[in-house]
Amino acid sequence: MAAMKQRGAPQPNYVLNFPPPMPLNARDNSTSKVMERFKKLQPSLFSNISSNPLQPKRWICAMERTFEVLECTDAQKLICAGFQLQDEAAAWWKSTKPNLEVTHPNPTWEQFKEAFFRNFFPESFRDEKEAEYVALTQGSRLVLDYQQQFKDLFHFAPEYLRNDAWKSKKFEKGLKPEISDMLAILDIQSYAQMVQKAKLWKIG
Repeated sequence: MAAMKQRGAPQPNYVLNFPPPMPLNARDNSTSKVMERFKKLQPSLFSNISSNPLQPKRWICAMERTFEVLECTDAQKLICAGFQLQDEAAAWWKSTKPNLEVTHPNPTWEQFKEAFFRNFFPESFRDEKEAEYVALTQGSRLVLDYQQQFKDLFHFAPEYLRNDAWKSKKFEKGLKPEISDMLAILDIQSYAQMVQKAKLWKIG
């Protein structure tokens, strides 16, 4: 009888605390794994300025396309970029990195780009491109083509034209008058929104 009572007694309600299931799309974004995926993409190398003065810009653009796939942090971007620098460029980064970290303890990709372009674009070339940027207008081109050249030249923009509101206003003023006049009424302060609105005009 005692045994039957024991069998019929309520059992303790044990709750097992299993960890939540890992999302199916979860990725290991540790630096070692990011580097592993980075190498598989076979990104281009950079050593110095070639006969084409736009080569530094093209290398940076290629790296940024790679980073879009990897979804990595700024610190990982700098590690990956440093891995692709060779010869003169590698020596430049070895001496520049400690100085950059003094002013920016956790340097960003944008800060790396500023230092990189400052070194690998000749001053005369930067001055020429800055003048092109200041004078840039849409002309007879499509808005999309104008926006692409605006984007290419923006790095050479004077310091006072670098914040988002000024960038938006510069883009607006360079559009065809029939487009810029209409967009001026909207008083758009965001560059991204300005580009989006401009592309909606069939006239562009």
